[in-house]
Amino acid sequence: MIHQIMEELKGLSTDQLEEVQRVIQGYKSSMIKKEAGWNLHYFGRFIGVDEDEHGRDIMRLGKYNENTFGVAQGGALYTFADICLGKAIINRLNEGEKIFTLEMKMNYIKNGLGEKLYAKPNFLHWGNTTVVAQCNIEDENETLIAHALGTFYIVKPRK
Repeated sequence: MIHQIMEELKGLSTDQLEEVQRVIQGYKSSMIKKEAGWNLHYFGRFIGVDEDEHGRDIMRLGKYNENTFGVAQGGALYTFADICLGKAIINRLNEGEKIFTLEMKMNYIKNGLGEKLYAKPNFLHWGNTTVVAQCNIEDENETLIAHALGTFYIVKPRK
């Protein structure tokens, strides 16, 4: 299989090889269980979601998450908001609890451009079994790019 992969890599441009390397690194890092910190799944890493050096949720922009017009693709923005809201909720759950997205709405305000976007989640309601939260996605100049509003279901552990 390695030989077959090596053959497929021949003739790729430097940009294409860098993208292959990014995918491999994202896959490898998603397989490592972290003792502390964010254990982000492969799909999130694939679309460029990460934390910066200050612990802020970011999505790096590039060919892997842009649309036909060269701006951040709407589905990538939606997924970024869903991941960051989920992370914010998970960080406050009790041991054994899980969350699932019940619904989420997204307003796209401006084109997502630049090197990276930032997610800023905020809780509106924290109930016994549901959480309502919103997330602003902003560019590096703090310009609002998109706004998400979601409802999440908390599953309590069985006793």
